[in-house]
Amino acid sequence: MASPSADDEYLTTDEVAARLRVHPTTILRRLGAMDDPDPTRIPAVRVGRVWRIPRREFEEWLARSSQAARQLGRQRRLF
Repeated sequence: MASPSADDEYLTTDEVAARLRVHPTTILRRLGAMDDPDPTRIPAVRVGRVWRIPRREFEEWLARSSQAARQLGRQRRLF
């Protein structure tokens, strides 16, 4: 069986929370569907009763959020 590529890798809410150094509940409040037009929402998919965040989508969201904050001339604040 082949190992999953970065495009296929999904993160848990705990992994994203650890990366951003926030509580997992904060992440749960910020999640949104993959097709959610709100740019402040972290793109995610629901699998049963849990959420999974595609790594590639999360990295892109993080880059967009950082870039938007820089353009506004403010310190980066995601939450």
